[in-house]
Amino acid sequence: MKFLVNRKLATRIGIVTTAITCTGMLLLWFVVSSRVASMVQNNITNQMIDAVESRASIINEYVTSAEEYMTAFALGSEVQDLLHNPDDPNLL
Repeated sequence: MKFLVNRKLATRIGIVTTAITCTGMLLLWFVVSSRVASMVQNNITNQMIDAVESRASIINEYVTSAEEYMTAFALGSEVQDLLHNPDDPNLL
């Protein structure tokens, strides 16, 4: 603050006001920036969770359908006859 002693009062007030304003604006920028980054990250995380859940649902439905198809195939009369007589070339 020694350099402010020789200056006029208006100049000193201007320098101090400018320093306080710049400090306040910098603090405000950091606060707003961090809050917006947090909001964007939460939004992206929620969108990714929704996308993964929808894909998982589609995959589960496909696997369930394939299991039902394989179960129905395994319970078919042709497969049962072949399991009882594995050496019969006509059934094979």
